[in-house]
Amino acid sequence: MSKSRLSVFLSLMFVFLSGTTLGALGYRWYTVSTQSGEKGPGPRGPHDPSEVKKHIMAEMTDAVKLDAAQVQKLSEILDTTRARFEEVHGEMNAKGKEIWQAQIDQVNAILRDDQRPLYQQLRDKHEREREARKKQHQRGIQQDTSKK
Repeated sequence: MSKSRLSVFLSLMFVFLSGTTLGALGYRWYTVSTQSGEKGPGPRGPHDPSEVKKHIMAEMTDAVKLDAAQVQKLSEILDTTRARFEEVHGEMNAKGKEIWQAQIDQVNAILRDDQRPLYQQLRDKHEREREARKKQHQRGIQQDTSKK
């Protein structure tokens, strides 16, 4: 294999492995496993933020025996925390897109003119596959919530 073919192959493998790693980390970040079999936030429980908040509020009220003032304060804490997570998530998405675009630009820089359309086709194919997985995942979530 010539040196340029090897570098193209290694670059594409890097892109593939980066996507796989990012996907695995993203999946892990979005799913929260619970220790018990109770319905709670995560793969077996509610996905809607308001449902998650209700679950936490009910669990804390019952397990810790919160009074009315504490319930109010807990609600405010959870709302603030959610807003902060949404802010950070937005920043992470923006930064992640910048990093991803930089990688694409770097890969394009090492490709010949005749290779760039092939690379774009490969990226388009991966994007279609990612969208299909995303839709399949959404259908799975909808089926889970309809079983309740």
